[in-house]
Amino acid sequence: MKRKQKFRAPPTPEFLCVVANREARRIGSYGWRPTQEDLAQLRASTGDAIAYRTTVRAWRAAGFRVRAIQKLAGRSP
Repeated sequence: MKRKQKFRAPPTPEFLCVVANREARRIGSYGWRPTQEDLAQLRASTGDAIAYRTTVRAWRAAGFRVRAIQKLAGRSP
């Protein structure tokens, strides 16, 4: 018997912005290191410009360089 697959809708740009704004304060804190969830959120935010800018600003505040952030996000140089 074949299992039914759940429908997976891609996250909306509004949702990505809300998540990016919520996580920005935590990411900017001293001594922060990215978890697998943080990396997944960074990659997901590349679908929306506003969410990506917010996320990149937070990662920059945490001490990451732009090139490293782009590499982790899977963006080409």
